[in-house]
Amino acid sequence: MKDYKLKSVGIYNGSVCVASLDGKSGKFVPCEKLESCKELVYMRLRTLEAVASFRFLERAIGVLTQHEMPVFAMASSAGSFSVVTGGGHDSLEKVFKELSSFAEVELEHNVEVICVQEDTDTYGKKAEQNLVSLLKDIPVLMVSSEEGAGRVTLTVRREDREKVIRLFQEVCE
Repeated sequence: MKDYKLKSVGIYNGSVCVASLDGKSGKFVPCEKLESCKELVYMRLRTLEAVASFRFLERAIGVLTQHEMPVFAMASSAGSFSVVTGGGHDSLEKVFKELSSFAEVELEHNVEVICVQEDTDTYGKKAEQNLVSLLKDIPVLMVSSEEGAGRVTLTVRREDREKVIRLFQEVCE
């Protein structure tokens, strides 16, 4: 894949791992096992207006920090916050209960985080522009990006990971 590098946080060989796409095989190769995670979970929070809107994000992140929940991707606005986190069942249950005291919380299990990094020699808005049309038929749960960094992070359901990879391979060949 000549213009993009793909990395993923997902389930590989039964464990949560950081993986890089191998350009030759077209498969993700695990680089680092994340021992503290048993699964990845996408959480979408909407304020119940139990806390001031300017404190909503601060409080949500505080709960995740207090329970030592890792954050792999996040996006926010004034009244909502989406995050991909990992952890065991017990910690997730405690976090869900605490977050529910001030937010409507939706959980989705079996998700993957795919980071699309545009190569520096083709740097520009290419990644963001192409993603919209490229992924139009895949239900993307969350998109976050660093403005001007040439990096976009996608959260998709695990069953859609291979579709995303295949689309990038077709476009970049």
